[in-house]
Amino acid sequence: MLIRLATLADAPRLRDLSEITFRDTYTVYNTPENMERHVAKNFSLQQIEIELKDSTNQYIVCENEQDLIAFVKLVKNHSTTGLTEEKAVEIERIYVRKEFHGQQLGRKLIDFCTDWAKDQGFEVIWLGVWEHNPNAIKFYEKMGYVRFGEHTFTLGDDVQTDYVMKKNI
Repeated sequence: MLIRLATLADAPRLRDLSEITFRDTYTVYNTPENMERHVAKNFSLQQIEIELKDSTNQYIVCENEQDLIAFVKLVKNHSTTGLTEEKAVEIERIYVRKEFHGQQLGRKLIDFCTDWAKDQGFEVIWLGVWEHNPNAIKFYEKMGYVRFGEHTFTLGDDVQTDYVMKKNI
């Protein structure tokens, strides 16, 4: 397994991985219409390419010999309500293909992100996690994140609540 910074050449595989992992995680909780709207808006090849070219974003990918199997999307210098640190980076997305769950890839990706953020001079990493995802919340707590607020996340036309968690680095 190799964890590395993504490049524009990764866009097609990253697009596929983004859609597969998002659908695997959330299809059961959302209407087909809302899922289709969200996927079309956020995971088109054009959108992934735009994000990869945008210097405020940093994608990190994990690959095996065959394909990309996990990824993180970071947004640099992005803050949220209740966060006072000036140098903040957001983990906007982190997903692992379901057939690779249980292999500590999430932990390895978070550790990679933390090291990268330190090297870039960031002071805090934060993220939003769906309030109805207790496994993810527990995982982030084990990784040293603490809850400090809430914000909304809109999937299609469904407004959901995310807990906002942070880790000082």
